[in-house]
Amino acid sequence: MKVIIIGAGQVGTHICEYLSSEDHDVTVIEKDNTACRRAMDTLDALVIEGDGASPSLLLKSGLRDCDMMVAVSPNDEVNILACLAAAKANVKIKIARLRNPEFSQDNALLGKEELGIDFIIHPERETARELVWLTKRSAATDVIEFEDGKVQLIGVRLDLSSPVINKTLKEIDSENPDLLFRAVAIFRTNKTLIPGGDDRIVRGDQLFFITKSELVPQLLSVLGKSEDKIEKVMILGGGRVGRMVAAELEQDKDITVKLVESNRDKSLLIAEELHRTLVIVGDGTDLDLLAVEGIMEMDSYIAVTNDEETNIISCLMAKHLGVRRCLALVSRPDYLPIMASIGVDAAVDTQTLTANAILRYIRRGNITSLASLPGIEAEVIKIEITGKSKVSGRKIKTINLDHHGMVGIISRNGQVIVPIGDTVLQAGDSLIVFTTPASVGRVEKIFANR
Repeated sequence: MKVIIIGAGQVGTHICEYLSSEDHDVTVIEKDNTACRRAMDTLDALVIEGDGASPSLLLKSGLRDCDMMVAVSPNDEVNILACLAAAKANVKIKIARLRNPEFSQDNALLGKEELGIDFIIHPERETARELVWLTKRSAATDVIEFEDGKVQLIGVRLDLSSPVINKTLKEIDSENPDLLFRAVAIFRTNKTLIPGGDDRIVRGDQLFFITKSELVPQLLSVLGKSEDKIEKVMILGGGRVGRMVAAELEQDKDITVKLVESNRDKSLLIAEELHRTLVIVGDGTDLDLLAVEGIMEMDSYIAVTNDEETNIISCLMAKHLGVRRCLALVSRPDYLPIMASIGVDAAVDTQTLTANAILRYIRRGNITSLASLPGIEAEVIKIEITGKSKVSGRKIKTINLDHHGMVGIISRNGQVIVPIGDTVLQAGDSLIVFTTPASVGRVEKIFANR
């Protein structure tokens, strides 16, 4: 498949690396000279310096022979024009990152159909949704939903007090026969492991489990992680992400929300936009202000300013003042693995969330990319089993995944199944499989058609 990517920032680079590893023919167009040179040095793709909105440059880049356009430049207008040109050239798939939420509204005057776009990703909305999930799922470091919310992937970091420390996954499973779950990844000493039943849990492990949504509280209890009820939340930053998080949280009548914004004029506009959120004008790094506004009574603190250092430092201050749950917005994926060690309970990166949302949309035969687990080397893919699949009719334990992958969930005839080794795969099954980026190709071959 021939793909043109507009923009060689973090999102464009991540998507290019992924598609190039699957032997797709990728062309990247980047206007900034420095970013363009960096992309030339690091990407396995044709990199062209220029304006992604230029019709002549797009044609020279092979637009008429292109199968997919992914427009993820920092400029909404450039992304729109690139997709309009792609639509005129009959490109099959057009994807655009648009920061203006008006374009993704259902009643928008210029919706995706009018703009010639098949899929619009709104970075701030994805980020806000993730932060709300992490806030409400207070014991988790990560939460990803699958199968229309029926299934959840939960990341949990274990300390010495956890009752499962030093136990094998097989032992945990045998002690809880009524709890159906799969441990699909372990992040330990900066390495990602796809575990087996004999792997033992040690202090400091970050475990990723998948289970049915209704079983999550029971699973967290087994791991020694209580789901404390979140009733009071303070948000630092009144940008788009902060406003979206507040708007979502204030819909829950049991949650009281306070939002701190340093700009007075902006605070007045936010106060008019939100209904049940108390908007406070002030500096979020001012300890006296935070103390007066009751930060020590908060259950959760969410820092989402445009300055990631401010977000991290203010979270550490909130933690020092006794806030149980602190979440930070960061702009560099490199920061994610160290957040827990410095005291931040969970962090989100808008660029990674945006790239994951786009990859979920990109189809690869009977295999679909769903997500990359933030901060660790793990991929979540969805595999459709057909009558021609090599594994159709076989038990999972007979498939030689050998720590390269793990079948987490099976969706069959509208039902969600947490599989065991004796589960037989059938034509029509939809599998959620966990693997590492280096093993994706091997997993594909195992589940490929005959």
